[in-house]
Amino acid sequence: MGILSNPQQRQKIVDTIAKYNNKICFLCYVAGVAWFLALAYPPMNAKNYFSENALLPGLVENEFYSSADIKTYIEEYRAELKKDARKVPREWVYEKLRSIGLDTYIHNYSIRYPLGITKDKMVPGQNVYGILRAPRAASNEALVMSSPLRAKESDLTSTTGGIAVMLAIARFFRQKTYWAKDIIFLFTDHEQIGIQAWLDGYHDIEAEYIQPGELMGHSGQIQAALNLEIPAGNILSYNVKIEGLNGQLPNLDFFNLVVRLCKREGVDVTLHKQNDPFLWNTLPGYRSSLSNMMQMMWTQASGISSGNHGLFLRYHIEALTLEGIAAKKGQLRGLEKAGRVIEGVFRSLNNLLERFHQSFFFYILPTTSNYISIGIYMPPFGLICAAGLIKAIALWVALSAREDENKEITKKEETDDEQDDTKESTDKENTGEERENSLAEDIKDKSKDEEELLRRLKETLGEEDVGSLNPDKQQQLQDLLDDVAEPPTGLLSILPLILISMLMGVLSYTGPEFITSVAPPIRMKIDDVIAFGLMALFTASLLFPRMVGRKSDHAKNLAFDWELLKSLALIFQSLVLFSISLMNISLAFFLAVVLVPVTVIVHPTHSRMLNLIQKAVVFLISPASMVLAAAMISCIGEKSTFLGMMGLSWDTTKHGLLLTIIDNYFFSSWMYPFFSLLILPNWLFFWGIIHCQLPKSTS
Repeated sequence: MGILSNPQQRQKIVDTIAKYNNKICFLCYVAGVAWFLALAYPPMNAKNYFSENALLPGLVENEFYSSADIKTYIEEYRAELKKDARKVPREWVYEKLRSIGLDTYIHNYSIRYPLGITKDKMVPGQNVYGILRAPRAASNEALVMSSPLRAKESDLTSTTGGIAVMLAIARFFRQKTYWAKDIIFLFTDHEQIGIQAWLDGYHDIEAEYIQPGELMGHSGQIQAALNLEIPAGNILSYNVKIEGLNGQLPNLDFFNLVVRLCKREGVDVTLHKQNDPFLWNTLPGYRSSLSNMMQMMWTQASGISSGNHGLFLRYHIEALTLEGIAAKKGQLRGLEKAGRVIEGVFRSLNNLLERFHQSFFFYILPTTSNYISIGIYMPPFGLICAAGLIKAIALWVALSAREDENKEITKKEETDDEQDDTKESTDKENTGEERENSLAEDIKDKSKDEEELLRRLKETLGEEDVGSLNPDKQQQLQDLLDDVAEPPTGLLSILPLILISMLMGVLSYTGPEFITSVAPPIRMKIDDVIAFGLMALFTASLLFPRMVGRKSDHAKNLAFDWELLKSLALIFQSLVLFSISLMNISLAFFLAVVLVPVTVIVHPTHSRMLNLIQKAVVFLISPASMVLAAAMISCIGEKSTFLGMMGLSWDTTKHGLLLTIIDNYFFSSWMYPFFSLLILPNWLFFWGIIHCQLPKSTS
């Protein structure tokens, strides 16, 4: 504190940072990335533990042994699916819940797809749910068990096993009297849309695109939810999905509860379908932990929910999905164990006296038994972002020094002018010959750049007067003056670039709605229309430096205070990354790793080759390039040929863009607004910087 409070020491620190900023930035970035990746090594993270002691996992002996009921329900459900491969048997589920003795209801809702996908026609949907009323309480609190209803022709994994387990569990729970919370058994249609419609109806929320209708049956405040995606077959292991919408995660205690009970029942439990390493202190063990951590971060960074549980997290309802991994062939196995795991989970949740609040909500999981908390991963992430801030400080110090130098020069010139005025008043009787000699001496004192300018002016003008020059020579004269002119400085010089960059972001955000409004005459698929429309808008944004530059026959010059713009852009970028890291550390990390080194290095240059290289590198970190690269990474291994993979990547990009935009309308996902309104304008700042025209006199 003494160093920071001492002005001399503080100035010394600032001067050191400004002097060695490039080396410090490099060390911060490399050390931050290496430190972050090292967190996957178990000694660098922490073991999972329970913060909420009231859960008491595995304290009681599980009693669910109803494999016969599960098998019966699977056979009946399959028979219902065969009647119509395109429909789901809602009526059959409704009748089964009623026969068990639950308060059973059908929830009707309507969907109006945005962007004119269904031409403003309403798409109906139905959810089925039953409520097991707690005999020991007054329905003030509730728990939810859910599973999506999927038709036989669905491309998604069948949930027949999960539905059968839910019905068997409901029958078993109905016989017990120790429940202190209501249990809601929810079967949803239209995947996540059905969940969103039911949650909106449950909480009396009106929406523009999903009209939830009225729920006839209610319970109390929902504390937790468990979503099941279990096929019917030989279940080899259970995969736990935790990533929610916009990168939200459930309370770590809930995840630990499911993992602990799975291991207690002898069930293999995985995270992103990867088993924990057997020997963590070996290189293969570390690589396995790092791969698992990167898989989780990649899923979280997408901002898309990995299961239907993700929408519960928006309402502060802790939720996750238990996915069954089945062998291609084999008998019905593992479903009874899943039932006992679910029984243990709900009996532990039944013990809760308050909401989950003690454990972590922000974490990264390298394995199912280790975690990296926010207090562990933020220091290395801050070190990565510090590279950009240090460069911004160095540029700001340079600008301040330049401004002080200009003030001293101005002050000196004013002093010289005063002396000249005094001298002129005393030398009024000097002859014209003396004044000519004085003028000649002043010309001799001109700098080399000014002499070069005079020589080039003479070559351009010849013996002609400026007014008598033809337009071509007048343009050459203007270009010559522009080349040697000092670049404009201050906020006003960069304001047009900032405003145009922000305008491009707003157009990108509002573009899909306008593009689709003119799409019907084109008769193209909606994803093609949006993809090509956004490509056209992005191409226009690439040309914005020419739109604000000064016109000439040879080029469009863009001159502004690039140091000031880069300093402000780096500060803005750091603020964006730090802000997003508090909600979605994975997205912030990947963006920082890609953006920080390039944005720190780029600068205007006279070298044409270096300028082209910088343009190529900056183009590779553009939002469009990053989206396409993410699609390519996701498609690795899907196709055997390069052309096949590129085609699949393009289809994935189009489909992903459409789903991200629709998620913004349906679920208030902020991924598309984030990239449109923040990342794109920030990138355009640096795209304009490398197009800045430096004066030739500074070379």
